Amino acid sequence: MLLILFSMTIQAQGNFVLNPNGEKDQAVVRAYIQAMTSRNAAQLGQTHAPDYLGYGPRWDSPQSREKMLQNVQDIWDNYDNIRYDRIRMISVNLSKDEIPEYNGNWVFVWGVFLGKEKSTGKEVSLDVHETLKIENGKIIGKVTYYNELDGMIQAGQYNPN
Repeated sequence: MLLILFSMTIQAQGNFVLNPNGEKDQAVVRAYIQAMTSRNAAQLGQTHAPDYLGYGPRWDSPQSREKMLQNVQDIWDNYDNIRYDRIRMISVNLSKDEIPEYNGNWVFVWGVFLGKEKSTGKEVSLDVHETLKIENGKIIGKVTYYNELDGMIQAGQYNPN
């Protein structure tokens, strides 16, 4: 139902259309997710363009491909049994936007990140939302949203009291 409502919303915007070739872009995203869960740094690097820029969950600065790989390595160092659940994707094409960088093919992803934090042994479950721009079979941009504080609380790294 959410995908139908989202689809209707973006189609009403006029400059968004469902991407008829979106399966190819979604395959790139699936390869990225597979690299994350299998801890395959080489494959992870291959899914992202050299000039990749990522944002989130914080907005302090853009993240290069090298910084993204370093951050993923930190996740691998701190979590066991990494997996994703309930992955949902929709592919769209944006055109005629007043900001040229926004035009192109995008994949919107919703899912749940699961992992066991190594130092505390606690299971962490986070709703994750990612918006990925795909160009020539590579991820060239990404915005990631999740509740970082919730993850810290679940992992036992922050006491809300």
